[in-house]
Amino acid sequence: MGTWTDEEISTLVSMWPSNSVMLIATRLNRQRQVIYSKAKWLHKKGLLEDEDFPRSRPINPGPQDFDEARRDYCRTRQINIAALCARLKCDTQLAAELYRLAQEAKRKRLIGRTAADTQANYPRRAPIPERMPQTSEGCLRADRTHEHSP
Repeated sequence: MGTWTDEEISTLVSMWPSNSVMLIATRLNRQRQVIYSKAKWLHKKGLLEDEDFPRSRPINPGPQDFDEARRDYCRTRQINIAALCARLKCDTQLAAELYRLAQEAKRKRLIGRTAADTQANYPRRAPIPERMPQTSEGCLRADRTHEHSP
């Protein structure tokens, strides 16, 4: 599938604000990257409005991230876990705040892991030694300090 029909573009524009790229790709029977590229082009032309363009993947924190967020919250507020759990039962804003903190904890963990992976996969290389000058014959010129006489 090469060219886009007006109907496909209309579907993309109408679905974009509230649907995932994967769902739009499934609906239009196109690859996810093709949908994203077309959306990017439409956004540049001013035909697709989205304040959060380009979209980033949502960060879904795991249990370890929630544990870290709870510990940090309790440490900074000087309360214990039991008091935090009691507050969580009646305060939905606190639950939203802990979720945001858990997302931040995961973001930090992912950034740290990415940096460590980069260092492990791409260690610093040793400096490249300078090339020895070549003679007119194309051979490497040896150090002339130890020349032997015939």
